[in-house]
Amino acid sequence: AVVSTQSGHYGRDLMQDMYQRHLDGDETLKDLPEDEDPFWDPPCEVLIGTSSAFLQALGYGIDMDDPILVTDYKGEDQGQMFINISPCDETGKCMGEEYFVEDSTELLGKPYHYKVTIKSCEIRDSRFNVGSFIKYKLEGDEDYTITPTVSKSLSPEFNHSRVVKIEKVTQETLDYFENSCITFLLYGCQEDRESDVKLMKLTTKELRQREESSGNMKTNALTRQLTKNVVDESAALKTEILVLKRRNDILAKKEKRIQGIVTEWGKKPPEEQQFDPYHRAISAAAFNTGTMLKSAATVITQVIKAQKL
Repeated sequence: AVVSTQSGHYGRDLMQDMYQRHLDGDETLKDLPEDEDPFWDPPCEVLIGTSSAFLQALGYGIDMDDPILVTDYKGEDQGQMFINISPCDETGKCMGEEYFVEDSTELLGKPYHYKVTIKSCEIRDSRFNVGSFIKYKLEGDEDYTITPTVSKSLSPEFNHSRVVKIEKVTQETLDYFENSCITFLLYGCQEDRESDVKLMKLTTKELRQREESSGNMKTNALTRQLTKNVVDESAALKTEILVLKRRNDILAKKEKRIQGIVTEWGKKPPEEQQFDPYHRAISAAAFNTGTMLKSAATVITQVIKAQKL
C-alpha cells in the first residue's frame, strides 16, 4: 500500500509518543485498543513458497500430472502441490494418452487448448492451518489468477481449473512451451495471537540470531539461490524425461500395432492378401505417429507394390 508523507509522519509521531510513555511507565498502554496502536497491523497472508511447472510436454501433446515440490525463499521444502497441465479441446475435455505430437512444429498455425488444474496441496508448517490459497500468472496475463481460500486444513483441496485458448500456434508459442514454466505461489493466512513474552524481550539482533541458529539451518544468500536453481533444474529434467518416456511408450505401442497387422495379413490366404485394405491399415497405424513409423510403412508398401508388378 502507498502511504502519504503526511500519514507517515503522523504514524511516526504516534510511535515516538507511545515509546516515550512506555519509558515513563505508563500502564494504560496495556489496554490500548488495536485500532489505536500504530505498532499493530492486522494479520495478512504470507508467501509459504513457490512451485514451478515446466511446459515442454505441451509442445508434444503430453499432459503433466506429477507432484511438484514447494520451496520457500531459503530453498527449503515446505510441501507439495498436485497440479495437472494437459492438452484439451475447447470445452476443457482432455485429449487422453493416445494424443501425441511427434514434432512440435506440426502445431504451427493451428489452434491449441490446454487446461491448468490445481488439485490440492500438502503443507508442512502447521502455522498455516488457518487458511491457504494459490495464485499464478500465465504469459499475457495482466492479473494473477487466484484460487479460493481453503480454511482449517494442511491438505487443502482447491479443485481449480482454467482452460487456456491459443488462437494460432506460432514459433513464439513453441519457444514458450520449450523454455518457460508456470510459477505457482502458495500463500498462507495468519491469525492474530498473543505474543510470546520471552520473544518480546529480545532485541532485533537477538531475534535474527535465534532464527538463523534454529535447527542448525544457517544459510546465506548464495546457498539459497543454488538450492533454488537445483530444484528448478530437477523439475525441468523431470519434465524432459517424462516427454521422452511418453514418446517412447507411444511409439512402442504403434510399432507393436504395425507388427500385429503385418502378422495378421501374412496368415491370410493368397486370394485375400489384397493390397488396398492392407495399405489403409498400415497407413492408419503409421501416419498417426512419428517419422520412424512413417518410413517403415513407406518401405512396406513399396515392397508390396514391387511384388504386385
